[in-house]
Amino acid sequence: MAIPPTPQKRGRRRKKEFRCHCCQQEKPFCWNCTCGFQICPECFEENKWGMSNGPTWICPDCERVHLME
Repeated sequence: MAIPPTPQKRGRRRKKEFRCHCCQQEKPFCWNCTCGFQICPECFEENKWGMSNGPTWICPDCERVHLME
């Protein structure tokens, strides 16, 4: 009986480049949504009053709710 090959572990895919939707600058990190919206931490802080209620944020494009992870 042959032993089936073990599947390779798949890690989380990380984007290599981020471009903030608000300031249009490339950043090393942005919060992002599955719809493609990206916002850098600096712009997020400026717009937090309209997007976040603490541990979650709401995408302004598609209105999906995301946890701050």
